[in-house]
Amino acid sequence: MRVKTKLIIIAGPQSSGKTTIMELLEKKYPHIPFIKEINPFTIISKNHLGGAYVDDETERKITDADIKKIKDINRNQKIVVMETGILHCAYIEYYCGIKAVQQYLQAYIKAHEGLHPIIFFIDTKPQISWKRRRKNYIQRIHRAGVTDAKKRKEMLEFYCTRIGNIYHLWHKYYHLIPFEKHMIKNSYKKWEVFEKEIMNKIKSFLVIPA
Repeated sequence: MRVKTKLIIIAGPQSSGKTTIMELLEKKYPHIPFIKEINPFTIISKNHLGGAYVDDETERKITDADIKKIKDINRNQKIVVMETGILHCAYIEYYCGIKAVQQYLQAYIKAHEGLHPIIFFIDTKPQISWKRRRKNYIQRIHRAGVTDAKKRKEMLEFYCTRIGNIYHLWHKYYHLIPFEKHMIKNSYKKWEVFEKEIMNKIKSFLVIPA
């Protein structure tokens, strides 16, 4: 019986460290295929205001493209690493509603046929995500040409609120999705401590069987 392709899924809230870990793994394991997160910047434009300003239509486009990438994974690969993937369900429920997420969750699960998914979820508290991401949001607002101080303040508050509102949905789908799962906390640790912990946890799953 052929061993299924391992699909390592690295997910977590904003500024949890998932993208940086993906980049570190890609340098360390250049022979493994990596699938980067699909988001408004890849679907709409680089000047998009980001996830807080996604609408129903855009989220569906992101999800459809994400599911297609999973379906297109070469099942002859031993290991593939993906960012966020099925954990996008947190965004789908928030922006598209419970009926939509029920349909998309089933579509995601079906797309994983022939794969052995393993989720590494980086749990990061909303206040920490906000603290780490705030400067980035200010830059986005600046690029959008917003000069009115009151409007800029409202937009920043909107970003902060969205981070808090979506956080419980990350946990909901982490527990709901029927895949192998591992949680790593990254709210109050020094980066060096977190990096060592997650890299040690993941590396044993990245060994390609003989």
